[in-house]
Amino acid sequence: MTLRALRVTLPWTFRRRFAALPFRRPWSPRHLDLPRPLPKVGAEVEDKDEEEQVVRISEITPNQVRELLPPVLRGPGVQDLFAEVKRPHLWLQHDDQDFLGLQDVGRFVKLTREDLLEQLPEGGCGELFRDLTLIPSRTRDVGLMVRKVTAELIEQLAELQEHTDSRNRKCIPKAGFLLDGHKGTGKSQVLNLLAMWARKNGWLVVLEPCPGRYSREIAEIKRSNNGVYIQSEFAQQFLEAMSLANRLMLEEIPLDRRSYGSRSIDGEDLKVTRRLYEPLIQKTVDTEVEAEGLGGVEELKRIASYRRQVRIPSMVDVMPDPQNVWEIVEFGLENPEYAVQAVAETFVQLQRQRTHPVLVVVDAWNECFPVSEYVSIRYDNTRFNGYIPAYHLSMPRALHRWDGHRFQRGLKLCATSWQRSNRRDYRPELLGVQAHQIRTVRNFTQQEFANYVMYLRLMKVLHNFPAEDLEYFYMLTQGNGFQARKVLSTLY
Repeated sequence: MTLRALRVTLPWTFRRRFAALPFRRPWSPRHLDLPRPLPKVGAEVEDKDEEEQVVRISEITPNQVRELLPPVLRGPGVQDLFAEVKRPHLWLQHDDQDFLGLQDVGRFVKLTREDLLEQLPEGGCGELFRDLTLIPSRTRDVGLMVRKVTAELIEQLAELQEHTDSRNRKCIPKAGFLLDGHKGTGKSQVLNLLAMWARKNGWLVVLEPCPGRYSREIAEIKRSNNGVYIQSEFAQQFLEAMSLANRLMLEEIPLDRRSYGSRSIDGEDLKVTRRLYEPLIQKTVDTEVEAEGLGGVEELKRIASYRRQVRIPSMVDVMPDPQNVWEIVEFGLENPEYAVQAVAETFVQLQRQRTHPVLVVVDAWNECFPVSEYVSIRYDNTRFNGYIPAYHLSMPRALHRWDGHRFQRGLKLCATSWQRSNRRDYRPELLGVQAHQIRTVRNFTQQEFANYVMYLRLMKVLHNFPAEDLEYFYMLTQGNGFQARKVLSTLY
């Protein structure tokens, strides 16, 4: 539309301003061409009919760029600086592994076998070591895939690590996160990578990769007056595994003497244990009142006197003055009869401390609730059909509570496992888990599935896999990691 045509519709004042504006020429790729050099003074002017030389960016070669570098940067050793990263879409380099973001989703973190033993001395969550057995080489580096949930949780943990309250005290105002999803989506591998990242960044990580073994493996148990079955052998194993990577940090945490001794020998609250003797004390005092004709004041004095005489066995009687949390752990390792109480006291101390950020990682958390393999006549004619519930055993009972809000500078990170139970009947809201605390791990996307297949080929788990069948197997397995490993390792 020309200016003459605009005079019909535009006011006179706007026409003057609009007419004064210069019209811009349309943009073209020639604007990126380098400017032509001006002729030197005294030089002969070239023939105007001769075609002028123009340098185009598309015609510049890498050799011409390398010739512009100083002589120091032209040596043969400098070629490594310009070398491309091998498979940048698949691997994270060692320098970039501490800075994960959403742009790294689908790539693998390269780890040596020594890193796995150092960062996961308690054992890997899920079927990590089953994946390692499929790799023919026993010395080759392995990888863990970065999922979207992993990158999001790492970002949140990094912000919570140095969080402070209004009094400038370090704290973590979150209770924790629960990873949920179908079987084989990679929940356990997310926990493995988060636990390794947390330990490398100064977190005190308490890792329990398989709490279900406490209810399936048979060991010696003893029933306490609270109805809790004491598992001393398993408690010592838990303390030993926790001390492998956390001993130095436990030695730096001072003892909170106000909360020390608040647990009984079966791990339960000492006040709850003392209440068990109330009916016996009341019955004894009522008998004395009837026999001696005591008044109300004397009756209360007798009740208070009998309460003071109640002696509950505790590790406080043997070790009354520990200096740090490590001494509690060490005492439980040396005295199996107090191992369960040492586990409970350690968790109480970790809840009260602010020295280090604490991350309690529990895989297969839902395995702490079904019935165990132990039988007892006390559970006959009940809904448990004679089997002891897992949360009545001392070790699953220490891990089954959703009590991340009790940690002043810590939180819990749990994941579900549907290898032995049905996800349809699972209701985490009954356990105190809120909706915003649940993170769902989905199946692989097409890019993640392609990288996973490439990883299996590099590890020589797959042989002669046809690339044209990649979409077919993605449709067949729906991107499920467990099904993909099962099908592909069987066929190829």
